[in-house]
Amino acid sequence: MIGTDENRAVLYVEVIFWGGKRKTPPSLLSGKYCPHFVVTGTTEYLGVCFLDGTECAFDEPALGNAQPLYPDTVDYGALEDHAEFLIYEGVNAVGKGRVIGRTAPYKVK
Repeated sequence: MIGTDENRAVLYVEVIFWGGKRKTPPSLLSGKYCPHFVVTGTTEYLGVCFLDGTECAFDEPALGNAQPLYPDTVDYGALEDHAEFLIYEGVNAVGKGRVIGRTAPYKVK
């Protein structure tokens, strides 16, 4: 629900970035990578920012923690445990992932 602590929960995710969609894999370590997740079966872009994660290589799984960017105006409820999603940069799908779990909310940046 919008504006709740549950909507601010940090998402523990497994992601795979596809080769040929980007020049280099993104850095999940910098805290500056902010793509959109689109849950399978929906069309809503859900803005997130990775707080940390493992190093990425194309077509290989990586793990990371992502926080919702707009918890006070967008409902992130579709990103429940085990939800699968595509990763978008603008209109381009660059990878896919799934939610492994949700943790206690961090202070939203």
